[in-house]
Amino acid sequence: MTKTRVQQVDYTIRVSQRAKRVILKVSGRNGLEVVVPRGFNTKYLQEILKANEAWITDQLQASMRSPGQTKPEHIDLRAIDQRWQVEYRPGSDGRFLLSEAAPGVLQIHGDAADVDGIALVLNRWLHQKAQAHLVPWLKDVSRQVDIRFKNTTVRGQTTRWASCSKLGNISINRSLLFLPERLVRHVFLHELCHIKQLNHSPKFWVSLGEIESNYKSLEAEVRQANEYVPRWVLGR
Repeated sequence: MTKTRVQQVDYTIRVSQRAKRVILKVSGRNGLEVVVPRGFNTKYLQEILKANEAWITDQLQASMRSPGQTKPEHIDLRAIDQRWQVEYRPGSDGRFLLSEAAPGVLQIHGDAADVDGIALVLNRWLHQKAQAHLVPWLKDVSRQVDIRFKNTTVRGQTTRWASCSKLGNISINRSLLFLPERLVRHVFLHELCHIKQLNHSPKFWVSLGEIESNYKSLEAEVRQANEYVPRWVLGR
């Protein structure tokens, strides 16, 4: 990862083996991050950054107005239709303890001022939720469309909602839990179609269109779906 500047703005460049295109990410924690595919000629970056200058400026200003980490009062897991109220209880031993104290109520015991610690314990809980709900959901969708995969892994990916390997293994992002149900299902169908076509060739889109006629509009929604994910989620 390298760090440079454009128009008096610091930014980092991160090379990703999985990236297919240049991705611009702005967060209160990391500022402007430019994700580029392996082998990308960085001489073209200035043109890309110039074309997106207004968006970058708006996003950086918004991130400066809001803290990079926040302490949530409510958590909306739209994918599984769950809304959780978060209650904080003091603790003095330096540890955090999270419990589902009642239906729809999370209690976190620990230092309420330690937003990083709170984010960490919440992400662990989120990971468990994803294991319990997203993994069996993917299996159900797989059976419905009769496309089999080998294994699935839950991760905290930063640039992808999911991915499919050459071996037929699918990785899913735990942050999918924040998305509406229709978008999660679309992501699953997208990755299952990669079992047949491990690319985005015309054959891939034909395959996806056969099982989801409105895939184009859903693809557009998924590209904007980061707005559903709260700032405390690690990897944002």
